[in-house]
Amino acid sequence: MISPAEISRKLLHLFNLIIPIAYVFIVPDRNQMTVIMVIVAFLFVSIDLARMYFDFIKKMFGKLFHSMMREHEISGRFTGATWVAIIAVPVIYIFPKEIAVLSLVYMSVGDTAAAIVGLSIGKTKIGNKSLEGAIACLTVCIAAALLINIVPVAVAITGAVMATVFELLPIDIDDNILVPIGAGTTMYIVSYFII
Repeated sequence: MISPAEISRKLLHLFNLIIPIAYVFIVPDRNQMTVIMVIVAFLFVSIDLARMYFDFIKKMFGKLFHSMMREHEISGRFTGATWVAIIAVPVIYIFPKEIAVLSLVYMSVGDTAAAIVGLSIGKTKIGNKSLEGAIACLTVCIAAALLINIVPVAVAITGAVMATVFELLPIDIDDNILVPIGAGTTMYIVSYFII
């Protein structure tokens, strides 16, 4: 069963949509958005490092976010939010805008759907994740791609499939890194042959 803290964490994860939304509607220039995300990433890394090395910051951070944090984050690794800020920099800078936006959307909505469904009703285990969570991830990513409609459907669907595969991989690398890089790279390669 999914805990209220995990639901809060995943709903907060949806707040990551602010990055692709800002890229489309507020700061549409790639270089400007990259600079903004470098600043945001630096800020998040600084806060995480301060949390690791200064007890009073660790205590303050713990009071605010402890219930939503994973064990590895509590024990001194970067939070998922920090990885989101870090990975947004190369995703925005390297990939074409439409692919970057969709990759970041997949990271936010796909991971959220996978966790909420997987932890709530997931019974068919795939490593430490579930088939039900993977189906939710794929479904939500495809729905988001069709709703946003910024790349050809074939490109979007291959990206959604790879976002789901990378979300499932039993690798000790944060999903917030794997999903946008895996989905973005796939869509970039597929778009080369389709467009």
